[in-house]
Amino acid sequence: MLPWAFSVMLLTVRLGVALALSPALASYGVPAMVRIALTVALAVLAFADRAPAPAVANWLATPSAVITPVLAEVFTGALLGLGVQVLFGALALAGRLMDVQIGFAIGSVFDPVSRSGSSVLGSLMSLIGITLFVLSNAHLELAQLVSASIDLLPLGQMPALHDPMQPLLAAGSMFALGLAFAGPVAVALLLTDVTIAVASRNMPQLNVLVLAIPLKVIVGYLVLAIAISGWGPLMQQALRQAVTVLETH
Repeated sequence: MLPWAFSVMLLTVRLGVALALSPALASYGVPAMVRIALTVALAVLAFADRAPAPAVANWLATPSAVITPVLAEVFTGALLGLGVQVLFGALALAGRLMDVQIGFAIGSVFDPVSRSGSSVLGSLMSLIGITLFVLSNAHLELAQLVSASIDLLPLGQMPALHDPMQPLLAAGSMFALGLAFAGPVAVALLLTDVTIAVASRNMPQLNVLVLAIPLKVIVGYLVLAIAISGWGPLMQQALRQAVTVLETH
């Protein structure tokens, strides 16, 4: 019983790090006890029909050796959370790009999650991202990723890092995803700027500043509302990249 419980504890560490990187659970609106209880419950359910890790007996016989598998699980949990972090980092980047294009970058609001100043559309994109994360079944993809990680990366073993560039490439894809999220809005706002520029050239008496800001806000929100419907596959693609990182290690 003790080896099985220790294996569950190691899986709890892995899940705890992965879920800590998920904004849906890491926000300060979720009590710490709820997050801990959810992590332990998921670990018990995921390991219910599995045998303890083969090396658990050796770790328990030498208490000083316990720190090594725990650190390995922390690193593995960080790899699991990489896909979620790339996804929400891309949404934050897209919100910042759209803020600059629309003109909201001159103002900021307080973000209770990061406890720092945040852009207007950046905060909106975080809320939209968490909603779409659930509606597009990306949370089920994350659950499958956690279950598959037990077989791909045995408990207590440090990933071999055969291709250390894979995590870097996955993190770099955040910028490509951010551009994909913000692309439709950025193009629409660019065309709006060109239209306003042509109109102001033909009508010099036109007050461009008064006309441009509300027009760009309306166009930006309309295009954003239409573009959101196509974000589901992009969010699942970000999680599949985390699966690729695990399979190559």
